[in-house]
Amino acid sequence: MSLAISIRKRATARSSFTRTANVLKEELNEVEPDKSVLDDKFIKLQTVNTELKTYDSVILDLMIAAEVPDDDLNNEVISCEEYLDEFISLSRRIKEKTDNSDLNISIRSKTDSSISACNDKRYKLPKIQIKKFDGHLLSYLSFWGQFKKIHEDKNLDDVDKFHYLAQSMLPGTRAYELIESYPLTSENYPKVISAFTERFGNQEILTEIYVRELLKLIIQNVHSQGKDKLPLMTLFDKIESHIRALESLGVNQNSNAAWLFPMVESCLSAELIRVWQRSVLFNAKGPRLSNLLEFLRKEVEGEQRVKLARSGFDISPSSREEHPKESKLKNKNLS
Repeated sequence: MSLAISIRKRATARSSFTRTANVLKEELNEVEPDKSVLDDKFIKLQTVNTELKTYDSVILDLMIAAEVPDDDLNNEVISCEEYLDEFISLSRRIKEKTDNSDLNISIRSKTDSSISACNDKRYKLPKIQIKKFDGHLLSYLSFWGQFKKIHEDKNLDDVDKFHYLAQSMLPGTRAYELIESYPLTSENYPKVISAFTERFGNQEILTEIYVRELLKLIIQNVHSQGKDKLPLMTLFDKIESHIRALESLGVNQNSNAAWLFPMVESCLSAELIRVWQRSVLFNAKGPRLSNLLEFLRKEVEGEQRVKLARSGFDISPSSREEHPKESKLKNKNLS
């Protein structure tokens, strides 16, 4: 829903609020007000107030997203509080007239929620930047994880979602050309999403890609020697990243451990495999792949602790200061 549409809808709700509030004020000014009228009109006022709270929240979010000046945001909050003050004042007057505990409880809950709705929007959050999709299949999961929130937002029109999708494509890529090939209309948004996910989000193809990435790690560690081998921390991060990606594609690590376990184990160096086979986790109960990943996690933590322990005593020769007596002896020998 756009900002202009939200403001127009709220204006209608505010008119209804004002009309209902005026009826309540007239009845409260009577010497013997009709409690049934007060009850009926106050129920309506509560309903309209809930609608206003929703519109206020949406409008403030849209204004923050549009990066409007702080003065405009403050004016918006003040405007919301004027209707909130009116609601609180009428609630108190009705309570005094009716002396109804049930009504008092409902008044309090509605009032508190309205106050929190306005107060929660007083700060300005930093704008979230969606990383542009470069058309590479390995980038799809992370991109869709962000854009999915926009895609499932029921307050946004399809044409607005289409705009956001087009802006999220990196120019010059296949993905950019695909999105640009569709006219930017609400009717075409479901079609372009279907084409986009079919082209870049095919689960079977993505699964094969991440399996091949694991195979690359095996080949890299088998053929690499010395400095060319990946550090354990980097290796573990890559393995865990690929397994998490496979899980998001429906490849459960426990039910697929029969082929995932030997692949992960083959990524390790011969020395690390020996340590793994001597560890307690090697023969521990539970899924073997989970035990192996836990072993690697502990090894990474161990390396980090060793580096942390040594970092305080890592004094390089260049940083050592020469003792005055040693300096004199050196100068004497040179002379």
